[in-house]
Amino acid sequence: MTTTEPTGLAERSHALLTGARFMTLATSDGASPWASTVNFVALYGPLRLLYYSARTARHSLNVAGNPVVSGSVYRTGLPGFGLDGAQFTGHCRAVGPREVAEHHRSYYALNFPDEETRRAWRLPEDDFRGAGARRFYVVEVARWWLLDIDRWLVDKHDQRIAVPLDALACG
Repeated sequence: MTTTEPTGLAERSHALLTGARFMTLATSDGASPWASTVNFVALYGPLRLLYYSARTARHSLNVAGNPVVSGSVYRTGLPGFGLDGAQFTGHCRAVGPREVAEHHRSYYALNFPDEETRRAWRLPEDDFRGAGARRFYVVEVARWWLLDIDRWLVDKHDQRIAVPLDALACG
């Protein structure tokens, strides 16, 4: 199997989504773009990327006015080719008050599997509600592409290959 066969694409995508902890998120206020690095976890069925940020951060304000986003996820130091990466587009939204408890639980459980570490990093749920300084955000992924490693190895042509979202529906 090559790295661009459907099964290989899904496996690579899942390895990125579980192994990478940060994504670069691109937003816009309508006049200028902005890129931010945020810590995320992947949620499935359909693919969503969950992160939190200050509600007054530039990218948070951009999302409030324009929910269309794009971004990238990448890892280096991997065996074989040494790196892998994905790019995506989607829509982003702040998590509503009724969803905070569920997303708070999911974010910290997935990001910090060790209970002691989780306790050390976990912020109170109230920080994500009402006048709290932070919000959880969900990117609903619309399109997902991987680096076409097979093509690069043949002719050093840097291109992406689309991964069907249904292949990424389950984690």
